[in-house]
Amino acid sequence: MTDTKVRELVLIIDDEESVRDGCIQALERSGYTVIATSDGTGGIALAREKRPALAFIDLKMPDMAGMEIIDVLLKDIPDIVPIVITGYASIVSAVESMKRGAYDYLPKPFTPDQLRAATKRGLQHRELKIEARKLRDEKEQIQKNFITFVSHEMRSPLVTIQQYIESLKVVSAGALGEEAMYIIDRCVKRVKNLEELVEHWLDVSRIESGTFAREKVPVSVKDVLVKSIEEMALLSERRGIHVEVDVPDGLPEVKGDRESLIRVFINIIGNATKYTFEGGTISVRAGHADHYLEVTIADNGRGIPEDNDIHAEISCLNY
Repeated sequence: MTDTKVRELVLIIDDEESVRDGCIQALERSGYTVIATSDGTGGIALAREKRPALAFIDLKMPDMAGMEIIDVLLKDIPDIVPIVITGYASIVSAVESMKRGAYDYLPKPFTPDQLRAATKRGLQHRELKIEARKLRDEKEQIQKNFITFVSHEMRSPLVTIQQYIESLKVVSAGALGEEAMYIIDRCVKRVKNLEELVEHWLDVSRIESGTFAREKVPVSVKDVLVKSIEEMALLSERRGIHVEVDVPDGLPEVKGDRESLIRVFINIIGNATKYTFEGGTISVRAGHADHYLEVTIADNGRGIPEDNDIHAEISCLNY
């Protein structure tokens, strides 16, 4: 299925120079383009820049474990196919690497033919993987388009209903009784709730389509979190909720849309405020590890049923 004339890009991450040189020679003779590095940190940086189709990763290296490299690469480049190479082959390490997302396992020493065969299998697997993803994406796009269509179609009648209600209040000029005004006020609130629901659907659609963020520029996550907490301060104070903040200085910036990120965190902190008992606590923490920034928002509210559980953690903001 794979045509090597396309010169698929293959990455070699191994601290043994002889292994790297041998892999480069064997694969380049078969028409592949090969890049190589001797350490995990350099391999991750190279992969992020060049976006290889396949990566051979040594499990045992001095700076980073191969398993850790696999985790990072699969987060950053979902279509990449990791293949483990190691001189310490065992069933346990093979099974563990497969669980972490590796496609294949090549024990040292291996021949050029074995290397080329593993490469061919890996690239064929990648093509099938991409085709399956495209089919899923098409299905999801149909669903998104439906949500967007329905949301837009609902906007106009909602605006009309709201205008009629406001007109009714003006026309009545105080002639309506207390019970009638109560019903009108309830209608106004229900229409407002529907408008918020429509906007939420549209936001979800924009997020999933990648159009939610208007621009991507360097952004300080600490500034975003501080602004988000300030926006929700009045609500949390009214409910007597204490907000604990542990966001250190000096965190790396991330690329993103500042206003969109603020909206995201306001929604999360707002939900935590709504579902935390009066006098409760919400904690907002941020840290930096494993090439990512991680933001965690937690509360001591009543929680979410297990069958509807969602992660209350915003993590892996790539910088």
